[in-house]
Amino acid sequence: MGKYQFSASEYCFPIWGRLAMEMAKDAGFTGIQITDGGGYLQPHPKNNGFVEYERFGLDLRRKDSFPLTDKAVQDYYLECAEKTGIQLTGIYLYLLDHQGFIKFADRTPQGQQCLETIRSAVKAASEMHIPLVTIPANGMFGVGQHSYAFDKLRYAVEVGEEFGVQVAASMDTPLSRQLEILEKLDGKLNLNFNTIDPTFYATGDAPAMIRSLKPEQAACFRVRDMAKTSEGYVVKEESRNTLLGQGDADFVACAAAIQDTGYSGWIVSETPYYSQDLAQQGSFAELAGQDLKTLEKAFNG
Repeated sequence: MGKYQFSASEYCFPIWGRLAMEMAKDAGFTGIQITDGGGYLQPHPKNNGFVEYERFGLDLRRKDSFPLTDKAVQDYYLECAEKTGIQLTGIYLYLLDHQGFIKFADRTPQGQQCLETIRSAVKAASEMHIPLVTIPANGMFGVGQHSYAFDKLRYAVEVGEEFGVQVAASMDTPLSRQLEILEKLDGKLNLNFNTIDPTFYATGDAPAMIRSLKPEQAACFRVRDMAKTSEGYVVKEESRNTLLGQGDADFVACAAAIQDTGYSGWIVSETPYYSQDLAQQGSFAELAGQDLKTLEKAFNG
């Protein structure tokens, strides 16, 4: 086994589950990072833009809101992984990221749902023998939200220890803040570091941030590339998606920085292969295959 292994992200394909694994395998990847595949899908009060249905006295929370706790779903993923010969490298709480519930106090309905999601994910990972669960902690504003998010990360570490699963966080804050959180949690939390996030959120120079990490502080690295806008910036909402190495998000420099840290382990592609920006360049598996070649050249020479 080489120093680096390459994984795709389930949510970067147009459909999840077996077909995503088959496309990743066809591309040559040996692993795939899967998602929660559920979560609180109904509108919730205090989420901007959603209907405050609770004023009608209704409880519309789905009873199947975290399908990975269902043995039938677990068996489906495990059987697909075995048939395709691809490794399930981790669970990334994709929908929790979009819900933003990590920013709410534990006593609120949103905070309670976040805690339930974290526990469900770690329990499912333990039952499926998946080594890593990643908690997105993004979009915090003010002391309160940062405090509430930290409480959730501390809880995640406790649950991870209970079930024997490694827990990582993905954060959009300056590295000094991220390292402060790791220290407060006694090194029991690691980072799932996305190389494009410092550019998206203007939190620092990505290669320099990466070089400041100790190898043991990184559970894995996620990589993505995008093109500059007409104004010369890489912006999440407006930039055009590209394959790795074809954009302006310092992919090559970030790959070199990762190697300089002494890290070894999974490198996860976050290119959205379903993007219309890439539609004319090949099938989903062909696009992923081009990314894999780029990754192998950048990390294995």
